[in-house]
Amino acid sequence: MKLRKKGDKTAYEFVDLGCIGRECFAPGLFQHRGATLSGSRNTGEHTACCMRRAYHGCPDGPVGASEAECDCPGKPHPHHIISGLPVIDPELVKKRKAEGWKA
Repeated sequence: MKLRKKGDKTAYEFVDLGCIGRECFAPGLFQHRGATLSGSRNTGEHTACCMRRAYHGCPDGPVGASEAECDCPGKPHPHHIISGLPVIDPELVKKRKAEGWKA
Protein backbone atom coordinates (compact mmCIF):
# COMPACT_ATOMS: atom_id res chain seq x y z
CA MET A 1 0.00 0.00 0.00
CA LYS A 2 1.39 3.39 -0.95
CA LEU A 3 0.71 6.36 1.33
CA ARG A 4 1.41 10.01 0.56
CA LYS A 5 1.43 13.20 2.57
CA LYS A 6 -0.49 16.14 1.12
CA GLY A 7 1.86 18.43 -0.80
CA ASP A 8 4.57 15.74 -1.12
CA LYS A 9 4.94 13.83 -4.40
CA THR A 10 6.79 10.94 -2.75
CA ALA A 11 4.68 7.80 -2.22
CA TYR A 12 5.85 5.66 0.72
CA GLU A 13 5.42 1.86 0.64
CA PHE A 14 3.64 0.29 3.65
CA VAL A 15 2.07 -3.11 4.43
CA ASP A 16 -1.54 -1.91 4.31
CA LEU A 17 -3.76 1.11 4.88
CA GLY A 18 -3.91 0.27 8.60
CA CYS A 19 -0.26 1.32 8.98
CA ILE A 20 -1.43 4.93 9.20
CA GLY A 21 -2.86 4.11 12.64
CA ARG A 22 -0.05 1.94 14.01
CA GLU A 23 2.55 3.10 16.53
CA CYS A 24 5.42 1.84 14.33
CA PHE A 25 4.51 4.25 11.45
CA ALA A 26 7.86 5.70 10.32
CA PRO A 27 8.01 6.99 6.72
CA GLY A 28 11.44 7.80 5.32
CA LEU A 29 13.97 7.23 2.56
CA PHE A 30 15.90 3.97 2.91
CA GLN A 31 19.33 4.08 1.28
CA HIS A 32 20.46 0.91 -0.46
CA ARG A 33 24.13 0.26 0.05
CA GLY A 34 26.29 -2.37 -1.54
CA ALA A 35 29.84 -3.32 -2.39
CA THR A 36 31.44 -1.85 -5.50
CA LEU A 37 34.79 -2.37 -7.18
CA SER A 38 36.05 1.06 -6.12
CA GLY A 39 35.41 0.38 -2.45
CA SER A 40 32.61 2.93 -2.14
CA ARG A 41 29.54 1.44 -0.50
CA ASN A 42 27.25 4.34 -1.41
CA THR A 43 25.14 3.35 -4.40
CA GLY A 44 22.90 6.42 -4.21
CA GLU A 45 19.62 4.52 -4.60
CA HIS A 46 16.78 5.41 -2.21
CA THR A 47 13.41 3.75 -1.59
CA ALA A 48 10.52 5.61 0.05
CA CYS A 49 9.12 3.19 2.61
CA CYS A 50 8.48 2.55 6.30
CA MET A 51 11.82 2.73 8.10
CA ARG A 52 10.69 0.19 10.73
CA ARG A 53 9.89 -2.24 7.93
CA ALA A 54 13.18 -1.54 6.09
CA TYR A 55 15.49 -2.04 9.07
CA HIS A 56 13.63 -4.51 11.30
CA GLY A 57 10.79 -5.95 9.23
CA CYS A 58 7.12 -6.00 10.15
CA PRO A 59 6.10 -8.52 12.79
CA ASP A 60 4.65 -11.74 11.34
CA GLY A 61 1.30 -13.04 12.35
CA PRO A 62 -2.12 -11.53 12.94
CA VAL A 63 -2.87 -8.01 14.08
CA GLY A 64 -2.26 -7.65 17.80
CA ALA A 65 -0.69 -10.00 20.34
CA SER A 66 -2.12 -13.17 21.82
CA GLU A 67 -1.07 -15.79 24.36
CA ALA A 68 -0.79 -19.52 23.76
CA GLU A 69 -0.42 -22.37 26.24
CA CYS A 70 3.03 -23.94 26.49
CA ASP A 71 3.58 -27.41 25.03
CA CYS A 72 7.39 -27.32 25.08
CA PRO A 73 9.18 -30.55 26.02
CA GLY A 74 11.22 -30.34 29.21
CA LYS A 75 10.78 -27.27 31.39
CA PRO A 76 7.35 -25.79 30.55
CA HIS A 77 6.73 -22.05 30.46
CA PRO A 78 3.47 -20.57 31.71
CA HIS A 79 2.60 -19.29 28.21
CA HIS A 80 4.02 -17.99 24.92
CA ILE A 81 3.24 -14.55 23.51
CA ILE A 82 2.51 -14.55 19.79
CA SER A 83 3.00 -11.02 18.47
CA GLY A 84 1.88 -9.58 15.17
CA LEU A 85 1.33 -6.18 13.62
CA PRO A 86 0.49 -3.50 16.21
CA VAL A 87 -3.19 -2.78 16.78
CA ILE A 88 -4.61 0.17 14.84
CA ASP A 89 -5.22 3.17 17.12
CA PRO A 90 -8.16 5.36 15.95
CA GLU A 91 -6.59 8.43 17.58
CA LEU A 92 -3.40 8.00 15.54
CA VAL A 93 -5.50 7.59 12.37
CA LYS A 94 -7.25 10.92 13.05
CA LYS A 95 -3.98 12.67 13.88
CA ARG A 96 -2.16 11.45 10.79
CA LYS A 97 -5.07 12.17 8.46
CA ALA A 98 -5.13 15.71 9.89
CA GLU A 99 -1.39 15.93 9.04
CA GLY A 100 -2.28 15.08 5.42
CA TRP A 101 -1.49 11.36 5.13
CA LYS A 102 -3.69 9.41 2.70
CA ALA A 103 -3.67 6.38 0.38
